[in-house]
Amino acid sequence: MKRGLSLSMVLLLVASIILGCSNNSSSGSKDVVKVWTYPVHGEYEAELKDLIASFEKENENIKVEYEVLSWAEGPQKFDIALNSGSPPDVYFGKPQGKYVDTGLAVDLKGKLNVSESDYNEVALDYMKIEEGLYGLPIYMFLHVWGGNKQLLEEAGIDYEKIQKEGWTWKEFQDLAAKGVKKKDSGEDQYGFVFQGNNEELLVHLAMNNGLPNRYTEDGITWNDDRILETMKYIRSLIDSGIMPRETAAIDPAKRMELFYNHQALFFGRAIPYFDPVVEAHNEEIKAGTVEGEEVNFVLLPIPHNEGQEQVSFGGSEGYMLFTQKNAKEDHLNNSIKVLEHLTSAEAGKAAAALALPQVHKDAEGKFEMPLAPYNEVAADVLASKVLPPANAAAALAAKDDRFRTEVVIPTFQGLLSGELTPEAALEEFKKKGEAIFSQ
Repeated sequence: MKRGLSLSMVLLLVASIILGCSNNSSSGSKDVVKVWTYPVHGEYEAELKDLIASFEKENENIKVEYEVLSWAEGPQKFDIALNSGSPPDVYFGKPQGKYVDTGLAVDLKGKLNVSESDYNEVALDYMKIEEGLYGLPIYMFLHVWGGNKQLLEEAGIDYEKIQKEGWTWKEFQDLAAKGVKKKDSGEDQYGFVFQGNNEELLVHLAMNNGLPNRYTEDGITWNDDRILETMKYIRSLIDSGIMPRETAAIDPAKRMELFYNHQALFFGRAIPYFDPVVEAHNEEIKAGTVEGEEVNFVLLPIPHNEGQEQVSFGGSEGYMLFTQKNAKEDHLNNSIKVLEHLTSAEAGKAAAALALPQVHKDAEGKFEMPLAPYNEVAADVLASKVLPPANAAAALAAKDDRFRTEVVIPTFQGLLSGELTPEAALEEFKKKGEAIFSQ
């Protein structure tokens, strides 16, 4: 009975998606373009409404209908829509090999009304698969590390020097050890807290150990001594007590709880947007609406191994174009117009709100970023160290999607929990990863 109920629910969801994404719908004589997006930041929906209003004012024959998906359930809803052949016309995110493989992701090369030169080159490259351009960016994202300003100053740590010059794995480990202690409340304070429910910590440190990508045109790269060294380093942070032993069970919400509770000297994964978010939390404490002690966020780089280059984990996200079966050419052209407007200079408010670099050249300097003065230099330095994408073949990108979900995440979970040694984890990468990439 439970199986029958689950199947019926899935069928209803598929049916609703097909009906909701059909491009044959109209509003009077207007062509309806459907946009699926996400809560990019707290005020993004209001921005989106303004963007749509200004677009419809200039394009009276087009009606834009949007839906804001949840980060948790939206990707699955989109995958179902795409696999059923009825994706929305415009979708927020970044191109993936599996999208291109469906044949429904539209290559924008030769179809745009705007110039590619209007956009930051590195940001635009992240919207490409092979030579195809499958979307336009609205911001360059940065995934970084952070620190508790009060605890850093208490420990006498010169975070401004770190922001400008970076730090090595050894330097980070020595400083993080200063944060390990019992608080007066009896709670544990850690030198470093990172969410362990995915593979991002391994990605961050591998990138800063000479492995900027999991794969190249020649296949998997996470199969040598550098990834082994990275995994050993992570285990040493746990075994020494710098990181919690239960790191594998720490999700983003728990990570933030430990930060707000002054139980983490350093933490990750962070983004520049945490600066205004943390300040808003402080205002709630002052107003008495939430309990706690005020804390300030310090933006920090990812440490690099001795002899390796400091690298920032970044890329771009924006809007992609999709088509449906039997779609009309006029509808496709109207959808392109919508996508261009949602990624125009007018849309630069989103990047500014997230304290991220502008990607549309006409938006540079037009919006104020909500960063504390002591984080402004760090934001500029980190943004300058984002590498261009690998731009490997779509088939390789699709294989990497499999490698990540089927091998990397569960293997790294085993490493964090102590069920796998670094050596055993490396063997998993070699055996299973190379099997995927050799197909």
